Amino acid sequence: MNRSSSRFVVRGAKLPAALLLALGVGGASAACGSPPEDQPAPLEGPSLVSGTSFERYGLLVIPRDGGVAEFRSIESPSTVRWTGRLSLGSVTAAHSLGSAAVLRRGRQLSLYTTSPVEAETPLPDVPAEARWIPSPAGGAFVSGDRILAVTLTSTEEVTTDGAVHWAAPAAGDRVVALVEGADGAELAVWEAGASRPAATRAVGTRGPVALAGWGRTVVAASGDGRGLTEWSIPGLEPAEGAEIGGAPSALAISPSQHRVFAASVDRPRFTVIDRYDWQEVGSSRLDAPLETLRPGMTGDRLVAWDGSNAWSARAGEAGLDAVPGEWRADLPLALPGGAVLVSAESGLGLLRPDGGVAAVEGPADAWWLPFRWGRRLPVASAAVVPEDTLEDAEEALDALADSVPPGPRIGLLTVGRVGRTSDGSPALLDDLAPAPLPELPGGFYAVALSSRQAAALGQMRELLDGSGYSTHVLRRMDEAGDMWHRLLVGPYETLSDAEGAALELRRERGIDAWIHEEGDQAMRRGP
Repeated sequence: MNRSSSRFVVRGAKLPAALLLALGVGGASAACGSPPEDQPAPLEGPSLVSGTSFERYGLLVIPRDGGVAEFRSIESPSTVRWTGRLSLGSVTAAHSLGSAAVLRRGRQLSLYTTSPVEAETPLPDVPAEARWIPSPAGGAFVSGDRILAVTLTSTEEVTTDGAVHWAAPAAGDRVVALVEGADGAELAVWEAGASRPAATRAVGTRGPVALAGWGRTVVAASGDGRGLTEWSIPGLEPAEGAEIGGAPSALAISPSQHRVFAASVDRPRFTVIDRYDWQEVGSSRLDAPLETLRPGMTGDRLVAWDGSNAWSARAGEAGLDAVPGEWRADLPLALPGGAVLVSAESGLGLLRPDGGVAAVEGPADAWWLPFRWGRRLPVASAAVVPEDTLEDAEEALDALADSVPPGPRIGLLTVGRVGRTSDGSPALLDDLAPAPLPELPGGFYAVALSSRQAAALGQMRELLDGSGYSTHVLRRMDEAGDMWHRLLVGPYETLSDAEGAALELRRERGIDAWIHEEGDQAMRRGP
């Protein structure tokens, strides 16, 4: 892709404001870089999603020939936890965006959401031959010289003079692609809405490529064809890398962004690499080179395809186990605990770690997508409230329980006996302190409400959670020794992203939000 002769046209489109409000505007809080010396093992399985409730993770089942969608348990795929009411019609393909799905009917695309309301929103059309490339930030449809990058909150269309080998939406509404330029294959990065790439870099590979670092880096074959190199976004500067004994035939990044899975084509080999120090964790020889690597939703297992057979591997190991059934765009799918959802002639099955297969009750011809429920699913509520408000609190919790998908029952937990101080505020009589709140991830937050009463945050938190926002409660003591509770929305990667969320809360909700940076003590002085 030559800067002087190539022509680029980019059309960026934001999704409607009402849909943005329904989905929420989120940002990744993790980052790549050198870990501390006492770096813990990568999170996998339920521990990867702790703090949000494992009950929010499951499988979205989309009928191919028309009907309603279902949300099923990720641990027990036969269990239906939610059934939609919207008739979806015939769907030729379905792709997961995490907490939403892209539905395809020939050239027509739509964004399907389940909460806070079930809805379909039209997306730009794509050519009939366009292929879908999934990535951690969303995905992209690629056909010839055209890219349609799709995320939960926006779409970006890019057209170049060269054939596109690979593309993905990156952090900051950018688009990154591997394009056949005038002098060979090049990586290119476009800023949102820009007509020309912000950076290009000649590379000695036409794939595979993987997006890493929460959309901030790209991993591709190294120039010598013997290993991997990580490139920064948007500058496309080379960073770390590792040798794998040959050119990669397939690449994938774990959901925690901690592991790189690489299969070599020159010497059939499967390698697991720690992305933070680029050291090999393990490797094994293969009978045939792998063409596709598909990580599971919670990171403890992945599945692979060599063109003839499917395989399964644990995330931190390199040994492969045979997987029965056919290979589809959605199945087999690695589930927590080492199980794999498979499609065979007899129907759907759950391949257990011991090699046994249990039948799964469900439509085998539907699309089975890893899915995260778009709003928080409370499991239990712990609060300290005055005696004369217990009945009101129980009624509020009952109402909240009716508004979320089936799952663990929401309950009220009272800690100790509750009385009142001289100023009328509640006080514990049994010298029991409230249970500690989970540690907040680092990043920027929009503060929606601050109150000395934790119960006062409940209604607003319910409304924001129901609109798809990620909310947290921060408890702090002021200079006078009084306890305050802040309702936070976030975290966001940058200050500008958090300010955008605060502006949206003020404009759409009338909430006079301000900004809190976790870890910045100067911003904790006021209530």
